[in-house]
Amino acid sequence: MRFSILGIIKTVVLFTLLGGVVIGGYAAFGRLPSWLGTLKAEREPAPSQVVKGREVVVTIPKGASVSQVGSILQEHGVVSSRLVFKLVAMIRGEQRKIQAGEYLVKTGSDAGDVLDLLISGKTLTITLTIPEGYNLDQVAATMEQRGIMPRSELLKRAKDPRLLKELGIEGDSLEGYLFPDTYFFRLSESKDPELVIRRMCKRFAEVYDKHVKATADKYRWTRHQVVTMASLIEKEAVAEEHRLVSAVFHNRLRKNMRLESDPTVIYGIKAMGEKITRADLQRKHPYNTYQIHGLPPGPIANPGKASLLAAIDPADVKYLFFVAKNDGTHDFSETLKEHNEKVDRYQRRPQAQSKN
Repeated sequence: MRFSILGIIKTVVLFTLLGGVVIGGYAAFGRLPSWLGTLKAEREPAPSQVVKGREVVVTIPKGASVSQVGSILQEHGVVSSRLVFKLVAMIRGEQRKIQAGEYLVKTGSDAGDVLDLLISGKTLTITLTIPEGYNLDQVAATMEQRGIMPRSELLKRAKDPRLLKELGIEGDSLEGYLFPDTYFFRLSESKDPELVIRRMCKRFAEVYDKHVKATADKYRWTRHQVVTMASLIEKEAVAEEHRLVSAVFHNRLRKNMRLESDPTVIYGIKAMGEKITRADLQRKHPYNTYQIHGLPPGPIANPGKASLLAAIDPADVKYLFFVAKNDGTHDFSETLKEHNEKVDRYQRRPQAQSKN
């Protein structure tokens, strides 16, 4: 058998390569158990953390690197391995898109799903909705129910002279300046009472300055007067009646008539919505507009935008009275005689019929 030199060389090279593969494979195989052990230890958190599906709150600091984020997630048992999380982020090229904040996540989650959440910026928030016309005590109770702050905490801060001065509020409390709206707070923000208060007052200032201030300045009404008037309108008006109710109050002020607004009678005395008695009407206190002339010393509730606008833009009518029609609206009158007839129609007759 004849062998060529070229053939011999090719055979030697082939066997050399095969030998290298076998030797390298054997060496790798020899190290495989320890490598798998290391990866397994890296991927599996401590046994106490392995409670899949448990909700936890994680805080991602501003400016945190993807490695730091991975470590935070692994420490809370959200992902099994910080390295896997980092690898997923780098493969997707999204390691710099993670947003800081507080997130509600579940332990034992998929790294890619967690990354999607952190990129979305859908941080854990607490929603606070304050309806129009809520007074300070009602706002405080709502905040307590939402877990933002104890009722007593808001009531105390609402009368803090330092805070009132910083916010530029003329009165002796925040009543009227906690704008009714829906607010969203991060969990950490919701635990800061002053931050919550400042945001609500800032929202009031935005609405007032944009829609009300110019007209109020034109008629030389102070902001405190506008808010006080608006709070009375808010507690009395329904539907589209704001400007009509405002007209009644403005007309009575011009004629030096008492405003005789029922909600002022029980302000600070009873809970809003409670039945007013004859004794209540006769009780003398600074807010009872059946006993005092002019506006009360301050707001009795927190008015919304419609009431603030109506306070400086009353309807062009001569009404001096209004009475509830028992259907959620009011009937307006220019004269006392007409008003009394309507009171008899809507209030006295129905009561007499119900007794029979």
